[in-house]
Amino acid sequence: MDFARFETDMRRQGATLARVGDWTEATKDVEWRGAVTLGGKSNPLAAKITQLVAPRAYTIDSQIGGMVCHYEISLVSLSETVTRVALVLNLSAKTETARIFLMTLKLTRGLVLQRLEQMLVRQGSAAETEWQHRKGG
Repeated sequence: MDFARFETDMRRQGATLARVGDWTEATKDVEWRGAVTLGGKSNPLAAKITQLVAPRAYTIDSQIGGMVCHYEISLVSLSETVTRVALVLNLSAKTETARIFLMTLKLTRGLVLQRLEQMLVRQGSAAETEWQHRKGG
């Protein structure tokens, strides 16, 4: 799993992100700390890989301000050149502010899903470009 690409994408979105313990290889229980802006306000971010079945699947649990996030991604190879990506994102609120933010997300669900899809496409395109480069084509 190339989490460096994910980290770069997060930074492009304005997040600050640092690896806890300066790890170089993604394994279960590695963590990130930082901050992300939601609704115009900076919120602390803490994330941890809680399950990892490389390279097929991983789960990241995180907390952003008063919001708890459970993010699961699985990759299923359909052929040598095609991979299906399945994403599950569960969000819950621990504070009133987070509850209001989640209600806003529900109202703008289509836009949120579009932005998630765009992020996955960017990451997939970058991975494909890197693969093609390594392959020599």
